[in-house]
Amino acid sequence: MRQTKIVLPDASPLFSFASIDALDLLLKLDMPIKLTDYVAWEATRSGSDTAQRIARWIENNPEMIEVVPTETGADRIRKEKAGIADRRKDVGEDTVFEAIKNEYVGPGPYVFLFEDEKMLRQVGVTFFDKYPVHMMTTFAWLIALERRNVIPDADAVFADIRGLSAPLVPRDAPPRPGVRMTLIDRAHRDEQGEDTTWKPRR
Repeated sequence: MRQTKIVLPDASPLFSFASIDALDLLLKLDMPIKLTDYVAWEATRSGSDTAQRIARWIENNPEMIEVVPTETGADRIRKEKAGIADRRKDVGEDTVFEAIKNEYVGPGPYVFLFEDEKMLRQVGVTFFDKYPVHMMTTFAWLIALERRNVIPDADAVFADIRGLSAPLVPRDAPPRPGVRMTLIDRAHRDEQGEDTTWKPRR
């Protein structure tokens, strides 16, 4: 199959991995990451320590992470910078839909990495079902890393994200106790009946 790409509908997974200084776990399965302009903006606009950590990570990994311009994202970012109210919701997701529909992120398949379970409902009511999308939650990503011997214990890492375990080193980013321990790992099957799959980076 063609190379799988990671696409994030919003910044939530970035905040989760940044909270334990483990953003590089998103690079371990050797899939390029496509961030739309608004998702990258959403992750970094506050200027907080966490936002700066994410910004440095994006800047330091140009060979693996691409920020993709979209019309929807550019319009919303312009308005936010100018202090213009815009009542539209789910802008990050809208930019992802725009980027995939118009092939700004190149051909699929795509791993759609998310934390909010409402994305499962949205996939069924949008054109997204027409595209080769592998649905995956943050916890499922950790399970995938554990099964491929990249990390020893997915449950321990997830507990650290949620602030349920004492960190090995002092934490300089807030934990994310509201992230649900939802295991969704729904592969895309192509016309030949082959599911999306990948191997760890060597």
